[in-house]
Amino acid sequence: MALALLTERGARARERWWLWPAALWLVSRLVSTAFLGAFAGRQEASAWTPAGPDLLDYSTMWDAHWYYIVAMAGYPSELPIDESGHVGENAWAFMPVYPLLARALMAAGLPWEGAAVLLSLAASLAFALVAYRLLAELAPGRERFALALVLLSPVAPVFQLGYAEALFLLLLAAVLLAWRLRAWEWLWVLIPIMALTRPGGLALAFALALWFLIRWARDRQAFSARERWRLVGLAAWSGLWGLGWLLACTLATGDWGAYFETELSWRSAYIGRQELVPFTPWPIGLEWWFGPWWPLWLAGIVLAAVALLAGPWARDVRLEGRLWIIAYLAYLAAVWFPQSSTWRLLMPIFPAAAILAAVRPAWARAAMLAASVALQPVWIWFCWHVDGYDWTVP
Repeated sequence: MALALLTERGARARERWWLWPAALWLVSRLVSTAFLGAFAGRQEASAWTPAGPDLLDYSTMWDAHWYYIVAMAGYPSELPIDESGHVGENAWAFMPVYPLLARALMAAGLPWEGAAVLLSLAASLAFALVAYRLLAELAPGRERFALALVLLSPVAPVFQLGYAEALFLLLLAAVLLAWRLRAWEWLWVLIPIMALTRPGGLALAFALALWFLIRWARDRQAFSARERWRLVGLAAWSGLWGLGWLLACTLATGDWGAYFETELSWRSAYIGRQELVPFTPWPIGLEWWFGPWWPLWLAGIVLAAVALLAGPWARDVRLEGRLWIIAYLAYLAAVWFPQSSTWRLLMPIFPAAAILAAVRPAWARAAMLAASVALQPVWIWFCWHVDGYDWTVP
């Protein structure tokens, strides 16, 4: 009888697995909302809002305005040219899935601000549920703390801002979960949507390629021809969609360099106009920030990444999660210019929280979580709040 009761209780608990991530999501949104509301009340007049804006206006500043332009007007066929003859900032830097979904909500009568924030909130709730299942697959027993670390991270306010991050992370978590569960048919569908929400297709193609090589090296006999071709096809599919937005921009504007020139326009405020050479943006950017000390900073960043991924805590995280982290960090190393948006751009390596969840003792994990929450207002102040003339786009 006792065994039957325990079995029944266990079955009920498994059926209600969603309660923990949903409750954690609610708590995390209350925390971030409190911080955002406090800062909104102190916001001076800016290019995006009047003084003391309401929470919706405050949550749709900065690049949210570009998503609004895409939602209402689409993309330009002629690129803007600045005084120096270079392509200026324009809507092609922002992919279409998020603004088009927000536009659909606007058709139901919502204003842009309400539609953008509602979409991010709904996507972040769905992300909490999917990420919980993913983290349980990648590192069983660590999923609760790992998800808490993600939802209460220093950059967690982004989950409810008018940005595409929450939607992208939901799609990414679904892609990684489908990969882990070998639900290949879902990958064919999810990859294009994810790749047209935020850049990620090329990183995923690299992760799948790494997995192919590891499977081949470990046990070539057990790696069937069917599996090989499936992986090759999925990696090619992801790579194609990773380049898809570049091709769309080229077809619409008639300029092969249009997308790259658009992206480079954002970093020109820091270092002037330069060509994109893979793996050079970080040395250039760190030199701009830290002068002759930049090699030490670069070495520190590399050592931190190696320690995270090669340390003993990482070994118990399933290979799919580790390969994604490696591939995405390699992608950022190749193309990203380090600036204030870097913290937001690191959100896709959220499976790394499963590594940090193994930290012992318990007080160290509690301190880590408390520090994450305490850093939320720091991120808002330095990366979101507008203080006079501010060019550090979050």
